[in-house]
Amino acid sequence: MRPPTMADLEAQARAAADTGNLPELERLERAIDNLDHPGPTPALLPSALWYASQGIPVFPLQPGQKIPLPRTHGCLDATTDEALIRAWWAATPTANIGIATGHVLDVIDIDGPAGRDSWRDEVAARGLVPPILGTVDTPRGTHHYITPTGDGNAAGIWPGVDFRGAGGYVVAPPSTVGGHAYRWITPIEVPHGLG
Repeated sequence: MRPPTMADLEAQARAAADTGNLPELERLERAIDNLDHPGPTPALLPSALWYASQGIPVFPLQPGQKIPLPRTHGCLDATTDEALIRAWWAATPTANIGIATGHVLDVIDIDGPAGRDSWRDEVAARGLVPPILGTVDTPRGTHHYITPTGDGNAAGIWPGVDFRGAGGYVVAPPSTVGGHAYRWITPIEVPHGLG
């Protein structure tokens, strides 16, 4: 089961209002407010465990940063082992979440207006759009999660567009870097058999 999106919460809130369920409506309004205005310490462990339950290997990053925790091996340590994930986040509850790419998914990293323009132009010129499993709002642009290709990492495949594949990683929602929370634009749907 994927984490609820803003649209999910708003639909549930409308249903609670329609049925007059005020306690549920208040709970949902708090959840919506938390998505709109996340606190300084998002609940990262539940999200890390959810990714792992989908077969997506995770590992801890330094709080508020993109780099692995000291004394870890970054994406080489990525795992779906619940006990290890719980131990990591018990030791550092505010650790950001890293997702190792190249296993269950790869990521097309689009940064800024140049990235958006070159992505649009290249997709239009080639007529090819990879199946996108989910899209994330990042501090500098978007991440498109796609099925794994077997390719490695590549910077600057087009202006403002990088690729994260085998041996790479990305920061995952609801991690925060530079005061900006990574958020799902389109929640991830891992195809059966990939996770």
